[in-house]
Amino acid sequence: MSNNASTAEGWDEEYVAGRWAFLRSLPESGRYGIIGMWLNLTNSIEDVLDIGCGEGLLYERLQPMGVKRYVGMDLSPASLKIANVDPEIASLRAGDMHTFEPEANERFSAIVFNEVLHFAEDPAAVVERYLPYLKDDGVIALSMYSPNKPNSGANKLIAKLWDATDDASKWDVLDDYRLTSDKKGSVTWRMRLVKPVA
Repeated sequence: MSNNASTAEGWDEEYVAGRWAFLRSLPESGRYGIIGMWLNLTNSIEDVLDIGCGEGLLYERLQPMGVKRYVGMDLSPASLKIANVDPEIASLRAGDMHTFEPEANERFSAIVFNEVLHFAEDPAAVVERYLPYLKDDGVIALSMYSPNKPNSGANKLIAKLWDATDDASKWDVLDDYRLTSDKKGSVTWRMRLVKPVA
């Protein structure tokens, strides 16, 4: 990742250079499939907010499943230009997950954080700030890359988020995965589907 990848310009450079094209590869598809089935089986595929949507890969997986409305937000305007979405269904917006706000009265049946919370100092706080935008009975899908080093910074962030969502007074954990791709050299993702306790 470039030194300025935490800025919109840095992400734009990487998308234009094709740095993130590997996300379209077959070994990356498992986590998209899990998220899609989670949303389908919980009847949460109606209105989806995808935080850190990149070039809209989740939209491409959800569209054949019948997503009715998709809002994708990403820090990189260049990634949004690459996206191939139906404007009747999808709205793509540039923004930062720490400050982004949907349009007035816009609420979602599902909010997805797919490989984006590593860029937050406090992932649990970022997830919680989106709760007002979740419809009653809505779900939140979480996916984070988990390095093989147990004491890595990424795994510490995952542990903090999982500890926060383990609080049964606030969260109902509907599913919890550790997905490993042997094809990608035992790359592992931690995935969790949660809903706030009413």
